[in-house]
Amino acid sequence: MSANKQAFIKLFKETARYHHRYEVFRDVITCQAYALHNAVAFSQEVEEDYLRIAKRYDKEDMKRMAQLMGYVIMGLEEKPCDFLGSLFMELELGSSQIGQFFTPYELSLLMAQLNVSGIEDKPVITLHEPAVGSGGMVIAYAQALRERGINYQQCLWVQAIDLDPVAAMMAYVQFTLLHIPAEICIGNTLTMNITKVFRTPAYYMGAWEQKLKLHYAIKECADLLVPDEKEKPTAMPVEQFDLLGETA
Repeated sequence: MSANKQAFIKLFKETARYHHRYEVFRDVITCQAYALHNAVAFSQEVEEDYLRIAKRYDKEDMKRMAQLMGYVIMGLEEKPCDFLGSLFMELELGSSQIGQFFTPYELSLLMAQLNVSGIEDKPVITLHEPAVGSGGMVIAYAQALRERGINYQQCLWVQAIDLDPVAAMMAYVQFTLLHIPAEICIGNTLTMNITKVFRTPAYYMGAWEQKLKLHYAIKECADLLVPDEKEKPTAMPVEQFDLLGETA
């Protein structure tokens, strides 16, 4: 285990002992996600929820929560990995009742390396993850692209969904810190009942709304010209949901 993970676990166990461990982890991750989000795309609703959570903790524990964020940043700077997912499992916070177990990152990376081929000349690579969890598979795919000399920060677009808000927020935090252009949806993949949508800073900084509109317009034209040889786009239209998941 890395020094940053050890430091996170030690400080986490000292933080807000008056709350259940799962609740503390949930609130740490949610506050981290909200702070990162509102730094680039301010939402009053997100801000109010952040303040609601903060009221549950004393001043010293809020300082500890900020320190925990520092260990997450340093852990991901040390090397790309599913830092939060591995912590979640190490702290035994997963739910066996709903089968909540995150794939070890080394296995995710191997699977990604085996599936990255023939995409070197594509200006836009779209990845759709119907059960993103903490984001380990997506992070591994981004690393596999990087190993092949492909700048995922410029060409990879990720649309990720998870029913569990905590898992979705873990993915959002890690994608943000690794500068992965992504849209993280909280909701049911089977029914496509989406309650909230958060887009990473890389989405806004990379002008991905315009990129995706152009990308799918080109694909639609290609489908009209050669309908039998082209695969139609399967992503939700980027304009379908606003920031908080309401239909536009």
